[in-house]
Amino acid sequence: MRPTPQQMKWTIPPVFYVGGEYIRDNEGTHMSGQMCVRHYGGGDGLEAEQADASRRRPAVIFIHGAAQTGTHFEVTPDGRPGLALLQAQDGWNCYVVDLVGVGRSQYHSVDMGPLKHYTVEELQSAFTAPGPGAWPSSKLHTQWPGTGKRGDALFDAFYASQVGHNANYKVMEPLVRQAARALLAKTGPAYLVTHSQSGPLGWHIADECPELIRGIVALEPHGPPFECPDIAPFNGRPQLVGTLLHPFGITSTPLHFSPALPEDPTQLSYEKPSSSNSPKTDDVDRARVRGCRQKDPPRQLPNLAAIPVLLVTAEASYHTSYDHLMADFLRDAGVPVEHVYLAERGIRGNGHLMAIEANNEEIQKFIGGWLVQAEEDLRART
Repeated sequence: MRPTPQQMKWTIPPVFYVGGEYIRDNEGTHMSGQMCVRHYGGGDGLEAEQADASRRRPAVIFIHGAAQTGTHFEVTPDGRPGLALLQAQDGWNCYVVDLVGVGRSQYHSVDMGPLKHYTVEELQSAFTAPGPGAWPSSKLHTQWPGTGKRGDALFDAFYASQVGHNANYKVMEPLVRQAARALLAKTGPAYLVTHSQSGPLGWHIADECPELIRGIVALEPHGPPFECPDIAPFNGRPQLVGTLLHPFGITSTPLHFSPALPEDPTQLSYEKPSSSNSPKTDDVDRARVRGCRQKDPPRQLPNLAAIPVLLVTAEASYHTSYDHLMADFLRDAGVPVEHVYLAERGIRGNGHLMAIEANNEEIQKFIGGWLVQAEEDLRART
């Protein structure tokens, strides 16, 4: 039987801050760039002072997506434990961040720029109550608890948790990269669990601290590479279609590539598909678009070359149309990636917010199994 959160041991303070620096502007001196972290778990003989090094599990760091805070991984809208608490109950040390400028982490507009707030209509149509024809698999969305619409108690609880987020990746990526090294100095070796907007942040953290990242579980990371495709839900906003989402393929600021990029690069070279507006339909429920890829020969990501990646796509999410392009980019760049469609593993009906849907315990068991296997694979190699 799993211990309750009250029965768990705390090996370091449950809430702490990492990163940040003092900056002076016309109003005076303030700290900017710090990141709030909450710690859960510590059982199963995992304390650094007591655990045998061969048995000691690394930490698991959960990084939320846009408009979320760390609560996305702590509790569901209907009050069930979130992925981080479930993972901690399985004996892992879990750390949940509030990204820089979000939630309990200081936001300062002079340093970070304006925040974007999602409307009820945007969240309903993309995440909680998409129409049956919104994208090829949207009719399969069955795991959101409740109606997913304004006025339903669970949707209202979810929407109350939404906050402003910094949609400027060129600002967020270097800030999180800096704070992550300070976090990893406390946690030691760790796995990352990223979601949506934090996908690019995970690539940056691994690039900054490759010696400390054991693996990455990327839940529908923000993408696709390079340009925004002409697919739902983007085709309802024609101004987005064809825009350059990530100049460096999977990020907006450069990673360490080989061959090295020129000084002060603005983007990677890439090729557009010959028929990006003509999706190839694999089955009745999934249409996978063709997308942009690096020009041959593709530059490699040497800092990520030894870091296993699990890229997870839910059955009823709009990400079914293009997550394969993220996997293609990573493979082209020499990153070991396993791309899993949850439906093919018997986990059905989830949308983009799989971490807080009705079957989130099933999602956690799948992730936990991958983490255990990744540790076993590492021990076998060493």
